[in-house]
Amino acid sequence: MKNKIIVVILVLIALMVALQAGYAADVILQKNTLVKVYFSPKGGCTEAIINEINQAKSEIFVQAYSFTSAPIAKSLVDAHKRGVNVRVILDKSQRKGKYTSATFLYNAGIPTYIDSKHAIAQQNHDY
Repeated sequence: MKNKIIVVILVLIALMVALQAGYAADVILQKNTLVKVYFSPKGGCTEAIINEINQAKSEIFVQAYSFTSAPIAKSLVDAHKRGVNVRVILDKSQRKGKYTSATFLYNAGIPTYIDSKHAIAQQNHDY
């Protein structure tokens, strides 16, 4: 329990530093584990995500509550075209627009699912 509290405190400190500085921050949570923290807007989030998508070799699984980034959607389609297994689960809010990210990804042949069961994306963790 004590280690978990220390990890949370370290993450909070890193977040405060990054927020004040307005740029990305690297945080080492455990030995040999690097976590990069980005903020938006103008914090490098989109570029960092696209960089990771571009490096993917086998699979990318996306679950997003709100997905409105055209550059990220395009990079997912590019990954799909080069043979990466891409699958996406989006929030029911994607059904409201005429041409959403969900429509774009689906039309590109990417399996895209809408989660209408939950009010907001949820995941249970055992910390």
